Amino acid sequence: MSDNSNRSWTCLSGFILKIIAFVTMTFDHVGAMLQMNVGENYALAIAFRVIGRLALPLFCFLIAEGFYHSKKPGNYLLRLGIMATVIAGAHIFIYYTPWFEGINLRPYGNIFMDLLLGGLAILLLKQKKWYFQILAVIPFLIGFAAFIAYSLEQSENILIHWFPFFLRPQYHFYSIGMIILYYIAHLFKGMYLNYYSNKSGIPVESLRDTQIERKAYNLIAMGVLIIWTLIYYLVGCMIPPEWVTWDVLIQNVAIVSGAFILLYSGKRGYNAKWFQYGSYLYYPLHLLVIFGIGLLL
Repeated sequence: MSDNSNRSWTCLSGFILKIIAFVTMTFDHVGAMLQMNVGENYALAIAFRVIGRLALPLFCFLIAEGFYHSKKPGNYLLRLGIMATVIAGAHIFIYYTPWFEGINLRPYGNIFMDLLLGGLAILLLKQKKWYFQILAVIPFLIGFAAFIAYSLEQSENILIHWFPFFLRPQYHFYSIGMIILYYIAHLFKGMYLNYYSNKSGIPVESLRDTQIERKAYNLIAMGVLIIWTLIYYLVGCMIPPEWVTWDVLIQNVAIVSGAFILLYSGKRGYNAKWFQYGSYLYYPLHLLVIFGIGLLL
């Protein structure tokens, strides 16, 4: 069947999405540094944090896509595990070194734990045995436990030791749930293709790797992002204010990332080895630069 109609509708490769995620993440961390050094209500810092809300949904989407398509998901999981360990070690070093006394990393968690647990959940969901699939709830429950730990520390002004801060996913159940839902969106995409096949008479296999499949998945994934973020917003509105560890209104800006997901082409794009490994190194290196400048200020 012809697949040339409206091809420009999906024009952003995975490489472009990753660059957008890196840029918006950098804005977010510069904003965090400014808040630490200038003040929580500094206008430029808040503006940068707002821009930064676009990063997480894109990283979660790329992780979900990576695990869905990867032929060696175990290697992918290992790389994330190594980075989670490196970041945990850095957090421990900074937290217990007097020279960094002004930097409190407890509220920020370990973002690679978010990605690691989300990837692990997908790996379990991809198993054929139901008793492995049901284990996918465990990473989500770990994220929920992190939410409880963050909330208790904030509301009771105490230190929680049963869940070390350097092992907590930064966005707790929100990020892990989002990764899982992006994967589940592929199941809904399959249901739509079956419906389209029955309606049009076109065999399902002929719809694979077409713009119809790509656009269907992008729309469903965007819907997942919107619905999950609104649920997160409602949770923030319904629980006691002292339990809320995120800016309830600002986090809704994450929905804007859906526009980029809608334009995703399904292609990996530029993926040289130096960029693959550089992507992992960029996170700790840019934090060293940003917060190093913060210490000088």
